[in-house]
Amino acid sequence: MIATTLFLFGLNFSEASLPLAADELPRRGTLGVPFSQLSPELVAQNKLKPGEGLLVMAPLPDLTGAKAGLRANDILLSLNGTLIRPGVLQPLVREAPVGKPVKFKVLRDGKTLELSADMVEKPRDPGNENYSVSYSHVDSFGKKMRTIITAPKKQGKYPAIFFIQGFSPVSYDYTLATATGDVSTIDGPILNDLANSGFVTMRVEKPGVGDSEGGPFVDLDYTTELDIYRQALKQLKAQGSVDTDNVFIFGHSMGGSFGPMIACEIPVKGLAVYGTAGRTWHEYLNDTVRYQALLAGDSFENVDDTVRQVDQLMALLFHEDKTIAEVKKSHPQLAPIADAFMPGGLFNGKTLKFWNQLGKTNFSKYWTNCNAHVLAVKGVSDFVTYDADHQLIADVINRKNPGWGRFVHLPNSDHLFHNFPTEAESLKNWQRGKFNNDFSKVLKDWIAEVMAGKA
Repeated sequence: MIATTLFLFGLNFSEASLPLAADELPRRGTLGVPFSQLSPELVAQNKLKPGEGLLVMAPLPDLTGAKAGLRANDILLSLNGTLIRPGVLQPLVREAPVGKPVKFKVLRDGKTLELSADMVEKPRDPGNENYSVSYSHVDSFGKKMRTIITAPKKQGKYPAIFFIQGFSPVSYDYTLATATGDVSTIDGPILNDLANSGFVTMRVEKPGVGDSEGGPFVDLDYTTELDIYRQALKQLKAQGSVDTDNVFIFGHSMGGSFGPMIACEIPVKGLAVYGTAGRTWHEYLNDTVRYQALLAGDSFENVDDTVRQVDQLMALLFHEDKTIAEVKKSHPQLAPIADAFMPGGLFNGKTLKFWNQLGKTNFSKYWTNCNAHVLAVKGVSDFVTYDADHQLIADVINRKNPGWGRFVHLPNSDHLFHNFPTEAESLKNWQRGKFNNDFSKVLKDWIAEVMAGKA
């Protein structure tokens, strides 16, 4: 059996107090409507083609979809005259101007309706009684990237946390105080707790996501994305409310790969990572193919065959820089596995350039040279990452600076911080758990020890 779904997850600067630059990055609009894929039954019942249309969930009040009159269980057929198919909706919404009409064609109870409303600007995080929120941007390779900074309302100098999100093009432009940690507000409860606990925090949107320019995400390579975090960390350290001696990075999943690379250039006090990788990409991927297939119930014999094929495929792609077409021509026996893992020449929705750059990076070198305290946390029910990587990171740190590296297990926490007790339950109920915010306490306790010189 060939599995087709993998869950995966580079100075010294002035410390002067600098105000945020005037924000020249336009605010984009939002439909304010969650959607889900249509079931085969709904497709057949409404005589639609596979992949056509999306099911409307409950529209959020006072936003574009609600103002147009969309209702839960409507089927969205087109937006501004463009038929809705996989991958079409997000770019359509992104390019729709705020204040201009958006036209919806929907199916409701078997009848076709035309609905319309002016595009509403996406609401900003208003903050709360403890912290204010500033919307700004940084420039990276000629494109503006949205940054969102929280700061305690009481004047003073505060420790700061730069958050680097995982691999996916998920928007982190949401209200922290109401974030539940579902798939649309993942990490939100942690960031909200940090903002309420006297930290300055920063989020940054990837190219082509939210207000950020650039993209599309599919074409974003690793080194280009790295520069976004480089520029954002420089902006954070320049804020007047930041105690520049106590700046920390928190990297979730792939964010834990970017973290040590920028910390080698821009000094920080510490790095905390959750659910990340520390070995070579090739090693990590082979483990992932084997482990997740066995966890899902495949036989040991089938998995062994699959791993052998994937290992050969990855060696050709990542070490010999072959294209998919070249591999299929020179090794026709690998064509089925190449098509399964790299549909359309993309791996996990990205071109091979991203993965080639990632695969050629010696992360142990960056961890060795980042000269920061490090906390590596692995959720007990996280089937996406492994103890070996987190222990390796701590070992690398401790060899150079004994006692600076710490590896911690977090019970009842999967890769998304959902509270499943086992990996099997997380896999079975992927993305449907309740958020477990125990990580926030572990992180804050560790930061307090580092700042007090006890870690």
